[in-house]
Amino acid sequence: MNEFLKKPTSDFGAIRDGRQTLPFYVDIDLTTAHSIAGGNPLIISVAGNSFYSDADTTNGGNAVVHFQDTTFGIISAPFFVSPGFIANVGFTQLLIENTAQAGKRCRIFYGVDIDFQAGVNSSISISGAVSVTSGVINTRPEAGSVSYADSSLMAANTPVTVLAPASNTNGLIVTQGNIASISSGQPGFPTLIAKASAPTSISDGRVIFSVESGLVAAYGVAGKLGKDIYVPAGFGLYFITNVAEGTAALHSCSYKLL
Repeated sequence: MNEFLKKPTSDFGAIRDGRQTLPFYVDIDLTTAHSIAGGNPLIISVAGNSFYSDADTTNGGNAVVHFQDTTFGIISAPFFVSPGFIANVGFTQLLIENTAQAGKRCRIFYGVDIDFQAGVNSSISISGAVSVTSGVINTRPEAGSVSYADSSLMAANTPVTVLAPASNTNGLIVTQGNIASISSGQPGFPTLIAKASAPTSISDGRVIFSVESGLVAAYGVAGKLGKDIYVPAGFGLYFITNVAEGTAALHSCSYKLL
C-alpha cells in the first residue's frame, strides 16, 4: 500500500453495495398544462433532499415546483424551475405546475446528500441596468465613448444639446470635457449641465463642469473636467452660458453610455 496516497473523501464501498445513493431521475412531459387552479396538478412521489433540473435548454422547459405540497393549497412555496435550477430542500413529494410546452420536458435529478453544482455549461445572468452612483469611476475613455465638439458661438441662456434625455436609457459616464470661450463685454461662464429637460440658466440642473481660469484674451475663460462623472438615466447633456460668446469658442466632451 502506498502510504503517500490520501484516503478518498467518497465512501466507494458504500456506493458499491448500495448504502449510499446515486442520483435518480424522472422525466416530466410538459406537453400538457398542469395547474392547481385547473384541478390537474402533477404529483410526483419521490423523496430526497437534493434537486436538480437538467441543464438541457434544447429539450428542457420551465415548470413551477412545490416541494412537499400535500394539501393542493397555496401555502407551499412555488419555485420557478428552468434548466439548471438547483435546490437543497428535503421532500417526499413534489407538486408540479406547467404551461403547455409542445415537445418539452423537465428532467429532474434527485437524491440524498448529493452536492449538485452548476457546471461549465451553466450561466448566471443579470437583467436590468446596473450602475454606480458615487465615487470616482475608472473607465477607458477610448472604449465605446462618444465624442462631441462644437466651435459655434452660444447665445446667452440658450442651451445647446449634446445628448437628449431620451437617448440616455441606462445612465452614462462623462469621461472628458473642455471649454474655451471669449465673450464680449464681460466674462461668461460656459457650463456643461445634466438635466431631464433643457436648462434655462447655468445653474438650472446638475453642473458637470464649468470654467475655472481666465485666458490671455480679454473676457476669455477656460475649463476642463477633472474626473469621471456619472449621470443617471433620463438626464440629457447640455452646454449653456450666461453671457453671449463673442469671437471664439470651443465646447467638447466625451461620454460613455452604460
